[in-house]
Amino acid sequence: MGTFPDLDVLLEKRITLAQIPTPVQKLERLSEELGVNLFVKRDDLTESVASGNKIRKLEYLLYDAREKGCDMLITCGGIQSNHCRATAAIAALTGMHCHLILRGAPSEVPNGNLLIDKILGATTSFYTKEDFKRLHEIEEETVARFKNRGYTPYLIPMGGSNATGTLGYVRMAGELREITPSFDVIYCALGSGGTYAGMMIGLKHYQILSRLHGIAVCDDVAYFREEVSRILSEFARWYGLTFPTDLFEMDFDDRFVGLGYALNTPVELKELIRIARLEGLVLDPVYTLKTFLGMVQQLREGIIPLGSNVLFVHTGGHYGIFPKGEEFLPILDDEMQKET
Repeated sequence: MGTFPDLDVLLEKRITLAQIPTPVQKLERLSEELGVNLFVKRDDLTESVASGNKIRKLEYLLYDAREKGCDMLITCGGIQSNHCRATAAIAALTGMHCHLILRGAPSEVPNGNLLIDKILGATTSFYTKEDFKRLHEIEEETVARFKNRGYTPYLIPMGGSNATGTLGYVRMAGELREITPSFDVIYCALGSGGTYAGMMIGLKHYQILSRLHGIAVCDDVAYFREEVSRILSEFARWYGLTFPTDLFEMDFDDRFVGLGYALNTPVELKELIRIARLEGLVLDPVYTLKTFLGMVQQLREGIIPLGSNVLFVHTGGHYGIFPKGEEFLPILDDEMQKET
């Protein structure tokens, strides 16, 4: 049981989808390199096709959709969205229809997450970045269109990041109670804010004293303060669960967005390769790579004391590597030339 009894009741209202609890593994060589005890929470192992952090949120969102008698899931994201791929997978698994509202223009041959979306039978519509400025209107139009076709759609926000979806990471925080040693600090990616918000609530709920750091992969600190605050407000409105604001400290760093969302420099990709070869840990280029590099930089700056127990949450996203093949190729070719 946790600090907020009503929250314990809410956490039981889910459809079991993910293979949890996920393991925690120590990164021995990086621990030695960085002077801390560095561990990784392998949430990339929550499932196969629906792998990553989004399936934890979808357990609660699907429960809500079924309670409302819905037969279709509609959601949105970038053309290589992990959340959209996970939603398509869960819809197929549970016999529901799925439509994805995607930002970007598809390539002639679909790859990565988009290829999986198509294989799973999700229908898609594509919009420009400019179009996405009126996303709320597009969502309403899409829901209305499928209602007219006889469906009962359930609209899931980008990243599954609302009070319902965030319950998945409240629950995940509870898994950390059983782990020894305890962690001084935990790092996670900031993409839509829901994973961070859930963990923040969960750490307080289960009275875990770890400090939570969020590394932005898009947008800035002001945006994420607003988004996390929005989710807390939704808890209060939807569930009657009001959290004292003095319970929470939002620790965000937006210095590592780099070229922008889903864009990488050769230096970043070289680090992805180095980490993979050093620890056998493959990060995704959109979320976990930038988060990991931000964590490493904070450690080198001394923001986290030497000898600390540090947990990195690997939120998945491996399918996002495959559309980056052309970007990896010059790096790998250069290595081959040096070897010969």
